Amino acid sequence: MKGNLPEQLALMARLPRTWPAFIARYGSFTPTQLAAIPALLDGQNSLISAATASGKTEAALAPLIERHCPAKRQRNHLAILYLTPTRALASDLHTRLAHACETLDLRLAVKTSDRNSFRAARPPDILITTPESCDSLLASHPRLLANLRAIIIDELHLLDGTPRGDQLQIVLRRIRRIREYAAANGDAPDATLQLVALSATIGAPAATAARYLGSAVVITLPGQRASAAERIALSPISAEQLISYLKRFQSRGWRKALVFCNSRIEVESYAAAVRANSPFGEHVFVHYSNIDARRRREIEQQFSSGTVGICFSTSTLELGIDIGDIDLTILIGPPGSSASFSQRIGRAGRRSDTTRVACFYRTELEQLLFEALLAEEPGRSDAQGISALQQSPHIRPAVAIQQIFSLIKQSPIAAVRLPELASLFSGLLERDDLAAILGELEQREYLQAVRSGEWRAGAALNALIDSQASSRPGPSIHTNIQTSSAHLYDIRDQSTGQTIARVDSLWLQQESATIEGRSVRVEWADGEVILVRSQPGGGEQPAAFLSHSARQPLSYALARLLPAQLGLGTEAAPLIPIMDGDGNGWRWFHWLGDVYGQAALDLLRYRLLVNETNQIGLFLHLAEELRELPSWSDMQIQVYLQDTFRLYEPLLDLGPFQNLLPLRIRQRAVVEQFAIARFQAAIARLQIVQVPEEVAQNLVDLGG
Repeated sequence: MKGNLPEQLALMARLPRTWPAFIARYGSFTPTQLAAIPALLDGQNSLISAATASGKTEAALAPLIERHCPAKRQRNHLAILYLTPTRALASDLHTRLAHACETLDLRLAVKTSDRNSFRAARPPDILITTPESCDSLLASHPRLLANLRAIIIDELHLLDGTPRGDQLQIVLRRIRRIREYAAANGDAPDATLQLVALSATIGAPAATAARYLGSAVVITLPGQRASAAERIALSPISAEQLISYLKRFQSRGWRKALVFCNSRIEVESYAAAVRANSPFGEHVFVHYSNIDARRRREIEQQFSSGTVGICFSTSTLELGIDIGDIDLTILIGPPGSSASFSQRIGRAGRRSDTTRVACFYRTELEQLLFEALLAEEPGRSDAQGISALQQSPHIRPAVAIQQIFSLIKQSPIAAVRLPELASLFSGLLERDDLAAILGELEQREYLQAVRSGEWRAGAALNALIDSQASSRPGPSIHTNIQTSSAHLYDIRDQSTGQTIARVDSLWLQQESATIEGRSVRVEWADGEVILVRSQPGGGEQPAAFLSHSARQPLSYALARLLPAQLGLGTEAAPLIPIMDGDGNGWRWFHWLGDVYGQAALDLLRYRLLVNETNQIGLFLHLAEELRELPSWSDMQIQVYLQDTFRLYEPLLDLGPFQNLLPLRIRQRAVVEQFAIARFQAAIARLQIVQVPEEVAQNLVDLGG
């Protein structure tokens, strides 16, 4: 047993049931478990912030089971709710934890749209689900939560600051209300509810904990595994360099690799190219959300159990899904955030002190982004040490619409009342806003007023609910995930009739269509279904390879990492004279990211002749020299945002019900999420500078 032996033994004695089931096979507690388990055994709400593969799951579950799932007692209620951000992670956790729970005689279930072993008539002791499926559970079976004792929120950093995180705040309040009502009416012995959140390293952990857990202890474990990174140029029109690299794979003693791409089309393109020249034989796998859930689970199991293999994935395998021990993570193009980058490279070498990553870049900008991400100090809440402004206490108002719909489904009288709504949203939305939202929904026939201060479902909401079971459902009333409006086709194997995947029309535009990197021939199609047949000897690289290589949206935080990689100061905003196909003028590098770059472009147009560029998040093309920094009042920016709010709604992740808000609240939501004070601070930091010719050329190359 490693570490401080008396401390290890003392803690082991406090876990008489769960030590053998969850931790004994590892031989000792991890530092995260030593720090977190005592607080949880003492009943404290806790935020546990630590690196990946640090044993956070066991650190949360073991003490909560000891406290809330006692042995030799008749248990007939749900005791622990485990919330994960993705359906795939929920399914994986269920598989990982099933044996340990079985040895403890605990009923474990999973409830998602992909996999559902939950039965309301026989509640499990522990339920693993997503925030959205939990919302659905609240609406359909609220009484099952009356005796809930604890909630674990996994990967909180992926939810916080998003509409899903806003929804989660309200869902937690609704669960507390059920607990309090049950205790007050004698249906539960008390209203105690222990909350635990797990996260990778996160900025402002105390403020984050307060939003979701209330009074809580913050347990932060510093440290990240060292990374061994290679940077490799890759042609944007072929996979030749990737294939050459993989042919040396086994000679290095490696056997398995996980490859991340930034789009489904890229996954298919690179998988097809590698399959045709594979040093892995037939062990080439593909994983993304549009592949049928049953098939995804098969892929996960096959890749995990195999001794050799390579799997091409989108972000679906970023999280802790168990796919076995990976020797190397390969990134084809950088992801859109530092958090995503850390998740991806952390998938390799989980049983060693070093994680290996190969970063393949196709452009100068991708190379620079990789350099910046690799150089970033882990855990910093802002890329350049800029003090992060306090997050607005208000949630996105569109989330209130989704919650109103869900509350109507939960209500015994199928209605909502303004006073109860105002109490539920206290501190998060004003009563007047809620009243205006209810009025707007009534006008649009989503609600109907049945008496003063009470609303029930109207014709439009009933139609939305009815559409959920159709082949073209509208937005779910239980989710705040913004989905594509593109029509999806079911891809079915002509021989078996089984659904393989769901794709958009772009898939049909390829000269050579692939599924899981294998060429298929379209045999028949209508507006809903496409029947395909595998092509003999399929697997050749599809045509039009280049057209699917595109970077991710560039955030302000990520853009601000770039100047240092060019030898510039953090405040430097170079102004470079140009004479090229665009004509004479200047390139002004502002490093503001795509959203703030768009605002700078539009606001500057009031004063200067300025043109958009292909990298709006990095620089603008000016017709004349910029002699001083732009300056605008907060009111000028607010008026601009109110006039152009529709431009920013799809850029700011405001939730799928944003368009149902009253106009003034739609505009205000854009203004609040844009964060004028942060934009002003970003502009104020910039200093117009001249740079040496070599640096200037490097900057020009970023524009392609």
